[in-house]
Amino acid sequence: MNDESRIVTVFGGARVPADDGLYTECVQLGRLLGEAGFVVASGGYTGTMEAVLRGASEAGAHTIGYTCATFEADFQPNPWVAEERKTRVLSARIQRLAEESDAFVVVHGGLGTLAELALVWNMMLAGELAVKPLAVVGPEWPRVIDQVHAETQMGSSALRLLTLAATPQQAVQRLQALLAG
Repeated sequence: MNDESRIVTVFGGARVPADDGLYTECVQLGRLLGEAGFVVASGGYTGTMEAVLRGASEAGAHTIGYTCATFEADFQPNPWVAEERKTRVLSARIQRLAEESDAFVVVHGGLGTLAELALVWNMMLAGELAVKPLAVVGPEWPRVIDQVHAETQMGSSALRLLTLAATPQQAVQRLQALLAG
């Protein structure tokens, strides 16, 4: 399978304005993923979801927005969504993202981002989903993961499924290495 057919989904927050540094980082992440030849997907709405698709689209990559009827009253797909894959409910949206993606990148976000990370991570740990690259990017993630590990029954087998990356460049390099191996 070549990179052009591999979908990398980015999970992140909706409440990030275009003048925020995180938005800029996510544009860069999307651009790097697009330049690496990946199809780039996100939830398809605002904030980091918009930023990553914008960067990928500007790099000439195909973009996918996984939208959900649950959010129709409040949100419309962002203008960088080339292909919309819509589900009826949030749980079906996450399930579809998990099944159709070849790798995941998680950036700073809110409760939805944390839920997406936890569900995909646990599905892989439980064997319900094939093990796929799962990278978390940003300075907050080591602290979050350390705290979750310290306060739960999470074992080392779960930690081995996760890749920490400090920058978008590092995340893309690690995904490429993991997908090549």
